[in-house]
Amino acid sequence: MLISSHYILVSTLLANFYGTFSYQIVRPQDYLCADKILILLQKPFKGDPQITLGDDRDSAAIITQVWNSTSHRKLKYDCRFRIMTKERPKRGLYTVITKLKFRQDPVTNACIDYIQFSNGARWPSDKICNDISPDGPKGRLIFDERDSDVSVHVFINKTLPIFEPLELSMVITSHSDCKFSGDLLCDPKKPDSCISRFFVRDNITNCMYPCKDENSCFHDAITAEVVDTANVAISAITSLIFTMTGVGFCIWVCWKYWNCITLQQQQAHEDAQSNHPRDVPTIELPQTPNEGFITSVEDPDHPLPPTPKDLPPSYESLFPDR
Repeated sequence: MLISSHYILVSTLLANFYGTFSYQIVRPQDYLCADKILILLQKPFKGDPQITLGDDRDSAAIITQVWNSTSHRKLKYDCRFRIMTKERPKRGLYTVITKLKFRQDPVTNACIDYIQFSNGARWPSDKICNDISPDGPKGRLIFDERDSDVSVHVFINKTLPIFEPLELSMVITSHSDCKFSGDLLCDPKKPDSCISRFFVRDNITNCMYPCKDENSCFHDAITAEVVDTANVAISAITSLIFTMTGVGFCIWVCWKYWNCITLQQQQAHEDAQSNHPRDVPTIELPQTPNEGFITSVEDPDHPLPPTPKDLPPSYESLFPDR
């Protein structure tokens, strides 16, 4: 039963991972905001680094990043990158911030760290640093809609030490006219607001408010964290090994305990047999001579002489004068 339970757990974790495999999982530290010369040399961008979204199952990405006290070794603190779509057919971009933990000035509420969206067709968005959490209050998501490209500016104030990790997770989805059965119109009034069927009812919000692709915008299952399959597999295998080791140890203890009981019972039986006399000696009592009585037991080899019977008195004893 324990082995079966761990197998089900591993299967569920892997199923959840592969269920979100259609998304491009992007960490800015890998190249978008990398502060490593070698990575920048490997990706010689013209201008800002960029992500390009394709069609169908390749039309969405999850961008997730954590900044901490050691992030200066991997990340730029002032980072800009672009998100692009294919020019044909005409496409737009939905951006949904699902998790954000940046710092604000406690007095003025001004953003110390922020993220901002812009492109040539629209004014830049406000600097965003709202505290957004998957288990937060209703209205926790932040939405932004742009044309076929968007510029993203992430700024982390490096002059202040980071005591608690800073987090960002957002979902970028391109939309256009519906092509396949199952594709969904996010806005029934806009024929080009269709997203791919692969992102419908997957517990990740892709459409703008009111989030027609999910049952609700405000569900607690929203997450954009990268699942490390190696760690999941190692954890599951380690747990399985420990379980099997524990079961084997229990079986060994039971076996040893049973052997001990069997040996004790066998030893007790042998001790009882050794203490019980097998040949009981016969004790002969000394025989005493018969004193005026006859034993009731006759020896067939030496029969007793018959007891003489009483004869009638003689005539002389009856009539002495005659």
